[in-house]
This record gives sequence, structure tokens and C-alpha cells, in this order.
Amino acid sequence: MSLTKGTPIAVPEGGQHAGLAVTHRMAAIGIQVDTWDEEVWARPAAREEARTLGISAGSIVMVVERSYFAGELVVEVADIIVPAESTKLVYNGPVGDS
Repeated sequence: MSLTKGTPIAVPEGGQHAGLAVTHRMAAIGIQVDTWDEEVWARPAAREEARTLGISAGSIVMVVERSYFAGELVVEVADIIVPAESTKLVYNGPVGDS
């Protein structure tokens, strides 16, 4: 929050940059996002998570912890929790020196 406090992107879902990707929002304040990282695991849903997701308490959820970096500086972290029974995670990217 300290990176974006007082800037046009302080509230990601509001303002002229609402709905734009992290890279675009950060570029608007001069920060070049160059890397992202995701950690993914499964676990039982907590009661409140289950209620929010409309699933039974203890159902398995997928947790995706996504971080964006500018160099070594973490500029945004998102914790995403989705029901495992109805979610497919797909990853892809370039190979080689491209």
C-alpha cells in the first residue's frame, strides 16, 4: 500500500486505471513489473471461506498466492481461493531464450 498511497492507482478497482492488469497500473506510476510468482496448494476450506464460496465446510479449496515484483521489490500480492472441485489451473509460457 505504501507504494501506491496517494497515487491514481491506490484503489485497484477504482479510478481511471480500474480493471487494468498489475503491470499497466504500476507502469502508470513509473514502476516496471518484471516478474511474477505463484504458489499453489490445496487445503480444506475454513468455515467463512466455505460460506463465501457456497461450498460445504471442509471442502477442498485451491489456494493461489500470486506475487508481482519490480526487481526484488514485491509490488502486489493476491491470495486467490477457489473450490478445487470446479477449478482447473492452467499455466503456460515461452521456452528457450525467447
